[in-house]
Amino acid sequence: MAALQNPQQTPSQARRQSASGDAPAGARMPAYLRGWAPGAALDIDRALPARIDHQLLGGKDGFRADRTVAEQLARAVPGFAQAVEARRQFVERALRHLAQDEQVREVLILGAGLPSLPHLHGVVQAEAPQARVVHIDHDPIVLSHLRAELTCPPPGRLAVARGHIRDPQQLLGSSAVRSLLAAGRPVAVVLESVLEFIPDEEDPRRLVTELMKGLPHGSWLVLSHPTADFAPAMWQTITTIYHSHGIKIFPRRTEQIAGFLDRMLLAAPGLVTLNRWCPDPLVLAKLGDAAVSRYGAIGRPGLPGAGEVR
Repeated sequence: MAALQNPQQTPSQARRQSASGDAPAGARMPAYLRGWAPGAALDIDRALPARIDHQLLGGKDGFRADRTVAEQLARAVPGFAQAVEARRQFVERALRHLAQDEQVREVLILGAGLPSLPHLHGVVQAEAPQARVVHIDHDPIVLSHLRAELTCPPPGRLAVARGHIRDPQQLLGSSAVRSLLAAGRPVAVVLESVLEFIPDEEDPRRLVTELMKGLPHGSWLVLSHPTADFAPAMWQTITTIYHSHGIKIFPRRTEQIAGFLDRMLLAAPGLVTLNRWCPDPLVLAKLGDAAVSRYGAIGRPGLPGAGEVR
């Protein structure tokens, strides 16, 4: 599998040089980020969703703008950080299920975000050490942190590539993804916190369909997506905060989210709120549907019975 060269400097070393993102403009690109976007300025003065989530999960690798949004969300919506954690735990449970019960050994994670413990590739490879994982993201800062992980798994088991679901063909054509698909075995695609940042006019349903059509037969989609159905006032607050920082987020109705899974056979229990998908009893007890306000499902395209649960 295609892999990237090791960074010259670890993220922790670089953080000591630019701890809060307040360095002068000429010093804002740490050494370990150079080469990702030659000639382009790194966007550290504007908050980005992946880095906001990382802050909410207790991470320390975001910048001042990311911390500001995370703090505003946590203050305005008590329990929002726990809902983000529940989202990640759903993905962990879904990946364990696919690795254990479906023998999936190829995983493609879109919108990977900054690494948070446990790392998703670590979750997969703990169940199947021979599994191969490709992380896809478009933020060079996120990619740099992921690149530092390449030294940890056995060679060839982890790769990182730059891409975005807005361009499925470019994504599928990257050397890392082509290597993942070369064996022709089913792939698990993870869309954890991706589609809610794609407006309807860009037709996110088409993007999902195009991406899945480029994968081997029998591949799986792990999907989570927020909804305002349970707590519209809460989501009005959330969207207002995001929008005030230039981030457009689009919670969707249940039927819209189900549309992303059209003509897919869903693993039990189907499309449900994340806290109810093969739930951890402690999570289910702590967070109700309104607090989570996010649906999740695992679907397998190209099979009869749209929206059925097997």
